[in-house]
Amino acid sequence: MAARPQRSSRIRSFALTGGRTRPRHPLLLETLVSAVGGGGGGARDTTGFAELSPEQRDIYLACAQPRSVTEIAANLRMPVGVARVLINDLAEQGRVRIHPTVQRDAAPNRHLLERILHGLDSIAQ
Repeated sequence: MAARPQRSSRIRSFALTGGRTRPRHPLLLETLVSAVGGGGGGARDTTGFAELSPEQRDIYLACAQPRSVTEIAANLRMPVGVARVLINDLAEQGRVRIHPTVQRDAAPNRHLLERILHGLDSIAQ
């Protein structure tokens, strides 16, 4: 009797996002995201998680501390595009906060630029 081929344990990206390929609101790779209400802190209150997918639940719990979109995708081993769509869904539900990033037309922050320059100088030496 021939052995049946094993099924892949991977789920297609479009199945996780409902066929969507882009978030409604753009998220940069460096955009920070944090859980509203503490996320994975303490006893990890999971009330109200029934309507979340396992991937959304993992993102929420990973955001107990602010994390970038890239960190979330890498830590959960999911494509960045999928992470962006799921993070956006969580933000629309009020479960995560998307922190603002530097805008192109914003005035440069002198203190931040000095810290970056100091860090680059210390690496170069």
